[in-house]
Amino acid sequence: MIVIAYAEKLLTDEEFLFLHEANKPVNLELPCYEYEEFNLENIVEAEREAEFRFEREHIERLAEVLQLPPTFECPQGSVCDRIEGLCILLRRLAYGHYSDMVSRFARPVPVLCMISNIVLKQLVGD
Repeated sequence: MIVIAYAEKLLTDEEFLFLHEANKPVNLELPCYEYEEFNLENIVEAEREAEFRFEREHIERLAEVLQLPPTFECPQGSVCDRIEGLCILLRRLAYGHYSDMVSRFARPVPVLCMISNIVLKQLVGD
């Protein structure tokens, strides 16, 4: 809308620059589409333990014990299975930065945040 208003000469150069700066996206534009989709089996054991703090078998058992549903769906339509959702939450709790997780999960930062929050809500209940 800002660009259209500027093209229609409804905004001065200064107004356009001010509005453009004020409306920049907050999240980094990371190329999540360039990475492989998440697959726990494709990660070597040492990396799994370093990133998620659990071995593969323990992650699967943890999902069972926590009675996680088979899938999680975000309000905007993104879907992930329970293992990926649990791994997103585990990685978030271990590291704390969603932008560092994009290359592992091949998902945008907002989606990683939504999935992490949905899994956490499932665990603590509403």
